[in-house]
Amino acid sequence: MDRDTKDLVYFDVSAFDYYDRPIFEIRLNGIEIGSGGGALMTGVTVPEGTQLITWRLDGADKDDKPYADNGEVVRASNEPFLKRPDGKLRYLGVHIYPDSSVELVPEEFWPEKTIRGTEARRQLEKQHGK
Repeated sequence: MDRDTKDLVYFDVSAFDYYDRPIFEIRLNGIEIGSGGGALMTGVTVPEGTQLITWRLDGADKDDKPYADNGEVVRASNEPFLKRPDGKLRYLGVHIYPDSSVELVPEEFWPEKTIRGTEARRQLEKQHGK
C-alpha cells in the first residue's frame, strides 16, 4: 500500500473464469488481466475501493454457430470492493461467476479456484454432460 499515491496496491493478478461460455479480454479498471485461465499478470496497480471488472463474450452454440452477442462487453453485476489487504497478500484472484458477479480474493501465494467457483464449474459440466 502506498499512502502517497492514494492507497494503491501492487498485485500479481490472476483471473478465474467460471462463466457459462468462453470469455476473453478480462479487464480490471481498464487494464487487461487475462482470459480467465488462471494465468498471472504481474505488477498490476489496483486502487483501494470499488473496482470495475469487464470482459468480452465469445463462443458458439451447439451447432457451432457464433453467438450473436460475441464481442459484447459485460460488466460485473456487483461492485467488487478491495479493502486494505494485509501487506503479505501480494496476489489477487479475480473470480468471475456464471451470474456475472465477481469476487476479489487477495492471497499470500498463487491464487487458487474458490469453493464457489469449483461448484459452479461442476454444475456447468453436469449440465453439459461432461
